[in-house]
Amino acid sequence: MKHLLVSFLKERYSWFIRQLSKKNQHCDVLKQVCYLMSFPNNNHGLIEALKNEYDVVVLYTKSCEEEARYLQNIGVSIYCLDTMSGLVRGVRQLSQSKVVIADNYFACLGDISFKETQTVYQLWHATGAIKQFGLEDKTAMKRSKKDKERFRRVYDAFDYVFVASERMGDVFKRSYGFSDEQILLTGFARTDYLVNQMEQTQQTDKRHILYLPTYRENSSLENWLLDIEYLSGQLSQQDLLQVKLHPHVTMTQKFAAKNVEWIVSTQSADDYIKQADVLITDYSSVAFDFTLANPEKQLIMYWPDEMIYNKTTGIQQAIKQDFPQPVAYTTLEILNQLNDTQKIDNQKFNQLWNTYNDGKATSRVVREIKEVMDGEK
Repeated sequence: MKHLLVSFLKERYSWFIRQLSKKNQHCDVLKQVCYLMSFPNNNHGLIEALKNEYDVVVLYTKSCEEEARYLQNIGVSIYCLDTMSGLVRGVRQLSQSKVVIADNYFACLGDISFKETQTVYQLWHATGAIKQFGLEDKTAMKRSKKDKERFRRVYDAFDYVFVASERMGDVFKRSYGFSDEQILLTGFARTDYLVNQMEQTQQTDKRHILYLPTYRENSSLENWLLDIEYLSGQLSQQDLLQVKLHPHVTMTQKFAAKNVEWIVSTQSADDYIKQADVLITDYSSVAFDFTLANPEKQLIMYWPDEMIYNKTTGIQQAIKQDFPQPVAYTTLEILNQLNDTQKIDNQKFNQLWNTYNDGKATSRVVREIKEVMDGEK
């Protein structure tokens, strides 16, 4: 019953967006960029770089409130898509912007009648992909015919996608049904920040072990969460275990120890990634950021629930063979990898997934948009 109600509400939402789009069909296309933002800290200078060239409008969700307010203070127009007035005004901006950039799946894009003179880009919120999404998402495959048609309309709204590697380009071909011509090998703009900050990372006498697990819906913590208490007891005095859970994950009681630090879930992981000596994660794309920022530091993939996760969500085919070292399934295997003294080398992994993340991705993205704005493409 609940699913039917949600499906009905989404259909009404689609109808409402189509009506707004029709009202804005008469709008002239303006030489401006409309950026749809749903992920905090995914920008890192791109919007500012675009603002130096063109008028920029940001349509944001409430999770990006702080970042949106910062952009407003430097002269960017902002509208919150989670309010009725913001949505109405946002659809108008989408209908009249020559360039539209989205950092995620935005349902409204599938019901807007874009003009031939407009170009819509996907700027995904992750450098690479471990879990499946889009057309390959196992949960989406179980949805109704109307739901799937709605998903497809959104995928079809995009003209191009910015990616950092051929590997990620292949993922979008499978996940969104994109063609070779729609894949832009520019690099992922946000990673310029990580690349250019590498030399500034401060070294300490502690080995920082960062644990960043992803979120599971309808799954007990006992099925996938690392045994933090046991692991901390096996670490040396020179180790600091830093734990940052997903904002949607709640623990009734957090284990307290001198060598364990609990990071506030809403805090950006970027600064912790740069100073970490080891990253333990599971299906998070943070793995790609870590190896880029730390080409000689240890990445440990911990998949105790691989079979369940692959069945419910889906894991990219053959991704395991790309990782610098084997996937760990137990805490003991994690300890063995932590105690391994072999030299770490993430070069092969970075060549596959961070191919074009060289610190100059933002300039290539801006150049692509400039060509569209100036009518050269």
